[in-house]
Amino acid sequence: MNQSAETDLLAAELADPVHQLDAIMRVADDASLMVSDAALDALARCLGAGRKAVERRAADAFVAIAARDARVATTLHRVIEGADPRARWTAAYALARCGAGRLAERAVDALFDALASDDGDVRWAAADLIVALGRENRGAISARLLALANGDNPVAQRMALYGLRDLNAGGDAMLKVVERATRADSTHLRLAALAALAGLRDSAEAERIALERLEHDPDAGVRRAAAAALGAVPNGSPRAHAALRIAASSDDESLGRAARSALKRMEQH
Repeated sequence: MNQSAETDLLAAELADPVHQLDAIMRVADDASLMVSDAALDALARCLGAGRKAVERRAADAFVAIAARDARVATTLHRVIEGADPRARWTAAYALARCGAGRLAERAVDALFDALASDDGDVRWAAADLIVALGRENRGAISARLLALANGDNPVAQRMALYGLRDLNAGGDAMLKVVERATRADSTHLRLAALAALAGLRDSAEAERIALERLEHDPDAGVRRAAAAALGAVPNGSPRAHAALRIAASSDDESLGRAARSALKRMEQH
């Protein structure tokens, strides 16, 4: 088979659901394989195939050939700028993994959009990449996460709070975001806010927020999380110790364990 026929066959196989996975794996694994423009376009369409296994493998293939094929960045940029949200996410996932700096910057918008996805796997993969980008450009990424946490989409707000926690964000803006989230209707959002308390450097304010949830939140899981958050606050006040001692003798065994663990942690500070 001549080279032209081989690359035409590869493009056809990448477009055929029956042969897609095998063809994608050949692209990723065979460094000598010639990938025509038609085959590269077919691989790009796999990024929005509607099947996770195909999409993830296609992203892996783009990452594998990025170092030897200058067309990868251009192709992924084109997909990211398209209208298909699923393909945009997968392309951004691939582009961010190709390396930081110029390549990763083009993926940021799509990664942030993915934090509101209905697919938990997509949300957490996007969050991991955003945090990795944030470690290289902390100010800009933290600012975007704060803006998202101040938004009105509970799912995106929650993921933004976890990202801010992982970046050890602090300051007055972070304090306001966390306090607002601890009073949200969404139980999941209140839990995320309590998880983010560890990044706050104002221990008195962090303690106040956690105590309010421990003493007044209607959800048992949030009260347990609040007890755990109190244990992470250095130099606990007498009021915090008293509240945890009360919680330690609660009929809720899980809350009791969380409170006793928090008291032990306080003693170690």
